Amino acid sequence: MSESVRERLVRGVAAAKTGQASDKQEARFYLEWVLRSDDAAPDQKAAAWLWLSQIEDDPGKKRDCLENVLAWDPANTLARRGLAILAGRLRAEDLVDPNQPIEPVKPEAAPQPAGVRRYVCPKCGGPLAHSGAADKHALVCSYCGNRLHEYQALQQGALVREEDFTVALATAKGHRWELPVERTLKCEGCGATFTLPPLHVSGACPFCGSAHVITASTGELIEPEGILPFQFDAGEAGKRIRLWLDHLKFRPGDLDDRAAISPPRKALLPFWTFDLGGTLSWNAQVEEGYGKNKAWVPRNGIYLVYHDDLLVPATRALPKDVLDDLAEYDTRALVPYSAELLSEAAAEIYQVPLADASLVARQQAVRLGQAYVQSNDLAGETCRDFFMSSSGLIVESYRLVLLPMWITDYHYKHESFLAAVNGQTGKAAGRVPRSGLQKALAGLLGQD
Repeated sequence: MSESVRERLVRGVAAAKTGQASDKQEARFYLEWVLRSDDAAPDQKAAAWLWLSQIEDDPGKKRDCLENVLAWDPANTLARRGLAILAGRLRAEDLVDPNQPIEPVKPEAAPQPAGVRRYVCPKCGGPLAHSGAADKHALVCSYCGNRLHEYQALQQGALVREEDFTVALATAKGHRWELPVERTLKCEGCGATFTLPPLHVSGACPFCGSAHVITASTGELIEPEGILPFQFDAGEAGKRIRLWLDHLKFRPGDLDDRAAISPPRKALLPFWTFDLGGTLSWNAQVEEGYGKNKAWVPRNGIYLVYHDDLLVPATRALPKDVLDDLAEYDTRALVPYSAELLSEAAAEIYQVPLADASLVARQQAVRLGQAYVQSNDLAGETCRDFFMSSSGLIVESYRLVLLPMWITDYHYKHESFLAAVNGQTGKAAGRVPRSGLQKALAGLLGQD
């Protein structure tokens, strides 16, 4: 970097920071000088445009400055946030300091009756279930077959929209989560009192079986945008677990015969989806030449990034390795969120806030980029000191969605082991009773 350009930028920024009208002219002089300098680096020009936007009073000129920042630095968060404020998508008073702790939400232990709805068939009072892939916009009574066409008419052709990540991250909603609190409900059907487990917003009365959903919202958390319906019933889920047990390697020989599987339970688990783009720049030392002429030569490149609906679990209901193994869904099958769709399963509120999940998404994108470069650009090469920078990676949008999972346990020799099935694909995973040698072999060969 040119020292003279750096000094001009420092003087311009210092004058802009005072906030005094008398210093604006000086700030503009030095910042525009930086922009005219042929030896100014891209990050210096981006910084000059950003500080020019701070001293502009005219919204049109301020917008031009911020757009020029993104021309030099597409991933600049401050410029994206400034444009969101100018466009009315974000209010300046809603901005939070990400370095200050954000308090989690503590829900009411006894929700008001007005904030709870009971969902049963209006004809016979039977439980409702989603009709599945053949007719994805209808709820059907499990007893009399009554179809709720009102829901079908409402949702037909609706889209599960994506939200602006920059806007959400700048507000408290992007950093909050809910504390686990057990909630007590009064059944609207039989009048009995029952409890929902912590983080659950739906459940069935254990006395009459009618489904209840907490519909009240504090407005402090991000609301779900979509739900992915279950594609098969409990009987099929049990079969998938049995097949998984049968095909496991490095496990007790009598496991498939002696494992007693409990009836699987429906769960709608929260996941974040992220759309990411931009670039990942990389550099490495590559060995070139032969014999005495061998040498380490620097090499670098750019990997273009585009990920649509990269999934990150927002739940801790299952162990991370089980979630990672089952978290493959076709999000094109999502339907718009509606409270009645929670009536057939236990639905959970997210515990992983958006801000934390976005860091996981960035890490996933970097790992995928590293794997691609090393298996393509550097295939067959001897390398060292490989490094990939994520500074050019942009999280564009997000959604909070509820995805289907069958969860159960199975018993083997007086012990209980977790098992789960992806409610869309049918893939099963879980814990396996293995001896020390079996664990070592399974880990070595990457077996479930």
